[in-house]
Amino acid sequence: MKNNNKKLIIIGAGISGLSAGINAISRGFKVQIYEKNDFPGGCCTGWEREGYYIDNCMHWLTGTNQHTKNFKLWKALGAIDETSNLYQGNYFYKSSYQNDEISLLTDTKQLKEDMIRLSPTDLTEINRFINTVDNLIKTNQHSSFFITPFNMAKGYLKGYLYYHKLSLFELSQKFKHPLLQKLFTDYLPGDYSALSLICAYATFASGNGKVYEKGSKQFAMNIAKRFTDLGGEIIYNSNITNIEILGDTFKSIMVNNQKIEGDYLIYAADPMYLFNNLIDNKFIPTSLRQKFENKDNNKIVSSFHVAYLIDQNFSFIKEANIFEINPTTVGNNKINRLLVKDYSYLYKNKEKKVIQLFIVQNTDDIEYWQNLYTKDQEEYKKTKQEIVEKLTTELVNSHNQLKDNIKIIDSWTPVTYNTFFNSYYGSYMGFVFKKNGSLKKISPKIKGIKNMYFISYWQTYMGGLPIAAKLGEDVIKYL
Repeated sequence: MKNNNKKLIIIGAGISGLSAGINAISRGFKVQIYEKNDFPGGCCTGWEREGYYIDNCMHWLTGTNQHTKNFKLWKALGAIDETSNLYQGNYFYKSSYQNDEISLLTDTKQLKEDMIRLSPTDLTEINRFINTVDNLIKTNQHSSFFITPFNMAKGYLKGYLYYHKLSLFELSQKFKHPLLQKLFTDYLPGDYSALSLICAYATFASGNGKVYEKGSKQFAMNIAKRFTDLGGEIIYNSNITNIEILGDTFKSIMVNNQKIEGDYLIYAADPMYLFNNLIDNKFIPTSLRQKFENKDNNKIVSSFHVAYLIDQNFSFIKEANIFEINPTTVGNNKINRLLVKDYSYLYKNKEKKVIQLFIVQNTDDIEYWQNLYTKDQEEYKKTKQEIVEKLTTELVNSHNQLKDNIKIIDSWTPVTYNTFFNSYYGSYMGFVFKKNGSLKKISPKIKGIKNMYFISYWQTYMGGLPIAAKLGEDVIKYL
């Protein structure tokens, strides 16, 4: 370890901030992380209601295969290791329509048989889809490099070029059967690149996308512990009100009315809060500004959630399930498909378990919630509760076994992410990765300030936990 006696300040104890801190300590920096909340992890967290943990983040974790570089990255950060308990269900998600259902199974051979049995006329597209997934599964199982949609596809250029040109909605229209059409737009929004879903499913089916059985909050706490064990310091409940820049040099931050000086600063939280509230907006990178201004080509999404407590033995809801409901307005738009996710792996020794409704919210939905909250918080709460009750009715009507055996324990909207994490538009995954989307990353350097950097999911495509960890690792090279 090189001892350079330089002090690095990091704002944000999310995964990227913690990763940056751990990597900086290994290079001899003295590191302090200032965190807005009283817990680490940022959006990679969870909370308790009525004695039950509600997970807010992890649907699958890229890097659970011990042969991959991602696993080595997680191990170096203290998140997981060879002894960690990891869970994987039998399928990625299940889609139902009328009297039919289809599941994206870990067994792709069985999935192919199921799809052909359901719709023989879709044989050509079924074969293409399964072959591409199988090739990407091989890459996930043997790759020693950092997994991204692009480098996963390099060895399978034909499939990559075909799906790179398609949105998920366009892919769905390649199929004739109505359930297969819904399958490809049920889990991710239809304007996402088809590669987004294909790569995610292949990661899951390969065994490289399991989940940590103790949940997202403990996952983040593991990383925070590694950071503090190495000598790093996390100062929670930190209200940052100003960042002092003199000429071209970062000098200090104002936190809880106290001036804290440092040699370097890494801002590891939402950059729009940084450039609109903490430093002059002139410092925002032109490429990032253009992305935010070009809303049609750089869409933003968030989500609406409801968490329920149900009996553990209700096995008819397993993993993630999507089914038809009566049209219900959530935010500013109507939905007629409902995604329910089961978290039973978190409650193995309990009589009850938590399930969640997960509903994607687009920009106009997000603006609806934010405007409502700003105008009248009581009306916001009332409207949210009315929607929760309508969705609960639809859920029970679709699964009669839940009648008298379901309890609402929490609900939250995009406003929640904005309130707790200063997330721009309540988003936690960055811009939508669309067909033919650019994979070019935005540099963490801030032009005009020589000793300050920023890292955020807005700098790259999609976002997610591995991206956050890698951003934290990479930014230290600039120091």
